[in-house]
Amino acid sequence: GIGMQNTAVDQVQRDICERIVPVVEPDGAANTLLGAEPDRRRASIIRIRYRSSQTLSSAAPNGIETSIACAFAGTGFASGKATLIGVETAAGRLSDVQLLMLNRFWLRDASATSEALARMARGSDTRKKGFIEVDAGFGYFLQQIVNAGVPSALYALLAVAFSLVYGLTNRINVAFGDIATIGAYSSLIGVAAAITAGFPAWGIALPAAILVSVVVTAAWSRTIGRLVFLPLLGRSSQPLLVATIGLSVATQEFIGRTQGVRDRWLPSVLGDPHVLASGGFEVVITTLQTAVIGTAILLSVAVVVVMRTSRFGRAWRAVADDSTMSRLLGIDPARVLSVTFALAGALAACTGAIVLMYYGGVSFSLGTMIGLKALVAAIIGGIGSLPGALLGGILIGFTETFWSAYEASIWRDVVILSLLVVFLTLQPNGLLGNRAALEEGSERP
Repeated sequence: GIGMQNTAVDQVQRDICERIVPVVEPDGAANTLLGAEPDRRRASIIRIRYRSSQTLSSAAPNGIETSIACAFAGTGFASGKATLIGVETAAGRLSDVQLLMLNRFWLRDASATSEALARMARGSDTRKKGFIEVDAGFGYFLQQIVNAGVPSALYALLAVAFSLVYGLTNRINVAFGDIATIGAYSSLIGVAAAITAGFPAWGIALPAAILVSVVVTAAWSRTIGRLVFLPLLGRSSQPLLVATIGLSVATQEFIGRTQGVRDRWLPSVLGDPHVLASGGFEVVITTLQTAVIGTAILLSVAVVVVMRTSRFGRAWRAVADDSTMSRLLGIDPARVLSVTFALAGALAACTGAIVLMYYGGVSFSLGTMIGLKALVAAIIGGIGSLPGALLGGILIGFTETFWSAYEASIWRDVVILSLLVVFLTLQPNGLLGNRAALEEGSERP
């Protein structure tokens, strides 16, 4: 059989199908996942092989291997890639009513499915041994730390984008989440174009698509800075706040009209797992998670170093401190603002690419909640402080992940947004902010 590492099996579809195994087996059954492979009947059908303790017998003391097949409405870039349309077990196909209940009540309950998936073991033929042996409880905890890496990375990068603009202008651009969505769609279109043009696999197609996304999104953000922010900076904060809300809505409508309102999917990339710990609960990190976390760290360090040591960083600080004096000293505040928006747009593009690659899909309305959470991260860390934005993003990413793992996930966003209320009430300057960074500026470029 083909092991769990098989790249022909879509990662998103494999995860969905694995979560169905506990449903089709009796309560209390100890199930061991053995592998995943494409079904020969159709490209959008995959098969999960597993062994259940309910089939123990003297002839098969370890249980009998069985499987389930999951059919989806599409594959690859198709909008129905994650839509389950059929399940076939050893006992036969699930009825339409059973399938409806499965989709509506089981697969939508991330907390319950994650817990059931955590109770399933993986066969020794599907994974290598980890570096250490851990018990189930501690292994589950370690896995959540690994899982928190990618959300922390995307919130941190977008929070830095918020802080770059706020630190310079004392104004918030609430459209940054939708700018990240532009980056996600640009990456998707770039990947599709590269594959259509015949570029070899992901080694060239994916980096090229992300580079195109960064260029497009940076240009989009810079245009917003020149055409919207610059003319309104001399006024009070209310007109600019309303304008950026309008930008957010307009960007969403633009994406919805040009790309459609259906979710768009990317074939799974770099999903091969690497075992960190084995034992009672297997702790796994994928190549994609490693790449995302490593890239986010490098980008974060690069931005902080550039802003502290480069000529542009000194100009940025000069304009942020005193726009009039910086102009008298030969610095062009309008140019600094344009470069700042381009840099913030590039970070938003990286955020959008992370969302697309890690979660496998993108929607025209994706930016609203991601942007709001990143703004919460920036405020918690101390908006205007780049290290504070990074710290706030990590805090939000870990809070979101651990709450979903141990509590009902339907309350996750309530908890995240409640943190904003708590910090604005008890620590309005954030963890690393200061009062001067939150005061209204008198004159801006």
